[in-house]
Amino acid sequence: MDINIRKATEADKDFLITSIIEAEKSGGAIISYCAIFNITEEALHAALANMLDEDMEGQELNISGFLVGEVDGEKAAAMNTWVENANGMSSSMIKSNLLMYFLDRQALLNAAPAISLMNEVNIHRDDNALQIECVYTAEKYRGLGLSSKLINEHIRLKQEVAIPFDKVQVILLKNNTAAQRAYEKAGFTVVAEKQCADPAILKLLPCDTKILMEKKINN
Repeated sequence: MDINIRKATEADKDFLITSIIEAEKSGGAIISYCAIFNITEEALHAALANMLDEDMEGQELNISGFLVGEVDGEKAAAMNTWVENANGMSSSMIKSNLLMYFLDRQALLNAAPAISLMNEVNIHRDDNALQIECVYTAEKYRGLGLSSKLINEHIRLKQEVAIPFDKVQVILLKNNTAAQRAYEKAGFTVVAEKQCADPAILKLLPCDTKILMEKKINN
């Protein structure tokens, strides 16, 4: 079995969109973007394609931040990382600008109540910390350690270009116990937790609680 980790390219766009959507589902059926903005999966797919084409670094909806894991030449896994606020703008601000540009104005107006609920579980990302997002492994390739390989390669590449960071962070839904165990095995610990008391949050997310895990890095 030949495993290869490489930088994503334009040719990977459809696989990256699948990775973003499946990561949003977190093992469930709810796609948060669709629920928040009341759009179809088809409309989301088109918007994500446009956002990936913009390739704005510093957040997860771009191509250049992704690495792809291949098994015997077949795309099997993907992961996006960036160093928070490395360019002087937070990932949430960059991502918000993209959403406002590529989503229908009415969808944005209708999303206000949902965004207010989501803010209750949003966890602050630390500046100068390497952020992990959009983690996905195709079902038949799970158990091969692809996520760990992707994390290690992301860290190596960021250190190679001398982007300073001293820890790696990942935000998970608390019900994603399999992912939490995998990150714990890789040396991550839970450092923060936020819960939304309003049951309406379960129309937007498969769980009412998010956790922040992190791992210190010796550069």
